[in-house]
Amino acid sequence: MKFSHLLLLAAGVPLLASAQTDRPMPPAADANAPVTPLQYQSVFADYVTAKEAPQSPDKVWVRANRAVLGEEGEASTPSGQPTASASEKTAKPEPMHGKHEHHGEHQ
Repeated sequence: MKFSHLLLLAAGVPLLASAQTDRPMPPAADANAPVTPLQYQSVFADYVTAKEAPQSPDKVWVRANRAVLGEEGEASTPSGQPTASASEKTAKPEPMHGKHEHHGEHQ
């Protein structure tokens, strides 16, 4: 299109808007006044259900905690429960005071 055609189109659009019929608004107190119907769309209309997780979140956390503790390769029962209690697996930490001597009193 030429620039002159675009200019004429841009000038003609406001003329089309003013050519529309002017409908008076019905009185606000009129109970029988025509109104446009309400359009409601639920916020859940486009909802897609999530796929089932391959493992439940508790088992994922248990596996992650074992990996942090260095127990990833240890055996577990088919139900996912460890074969030994956690207190049996973890070694008792050494006291920090066993590696050096203190002179004087503890406060």
